[in-house]
Amino acid sequence: MDDIYSKMQTMLEYTIDKRLATVQNVNITNNINNTVIYQHFTVSDIGAFKILCDKMGTAEATEFLCKLAAKPQVMTLFEKLYLECDPSNYPIANNNGKDFFYRDVNDNIVHDEGGHKIAKLGERLMKNTFLEAADPLLTRFVKQNEGDHDGDDNDYDKFRGFQNAAHASKTERSFIKDLYPKTYNPNHMFFTEHKT
Repeated sequence: MDDIYSKMQTMLEYTIDKRLATVQNVNITNNINNTVIYQHFTVSDIGAFKILCDKMGTAEATEFLCKLAAKPQVMTLFEKLYLECDPSNYPIANNNGKDFFYRDVNDNIVHDEGGHKIAKLGERLMKNTFLEAADPLLTRFVKQNEGDHDGDDNDYDKFRGFQNAAHASKTERSFIKDLYPKTYNPNHMFFTEHKT
């Protein structure tokens, strides 16, 4: 039994490490110009659990995801990660109700016509966030089971909940429909920064 958990943990750690190695700019960078502070984010499908832990603390982030795992909704996670600030600082915007503009992990501004890319990114975001959150739970569960004592069944239950939620996550059309009005901002820097 321990061998199965060890193999699962190794596979999960390898997958997460490989994906996180491709992220170049997930952290917040503040550029201060007199009194104006602009938070520069990239929109990514990986690294979200770390962002949640930094914002909320590990225990609160885990509990937030446990509740989300019961009924996975991309918009709930996306709002918590990216839309809890001034709309002019959102890392994503639209100015026509059809297309989204956002920064990717390479700091490029993506023009996503029709929102197809962000919809797929949202699906991967859900899956990866649950998998990232599952890793520390599985690690702790395996360590607690190395002796003659029982492991923490609560950790295992959370791990299984995250695993099941990651498997069940799929593209939601409602995510895009809900995202349009929340990110509508024709005055966002994506549309005004390069005007001459």
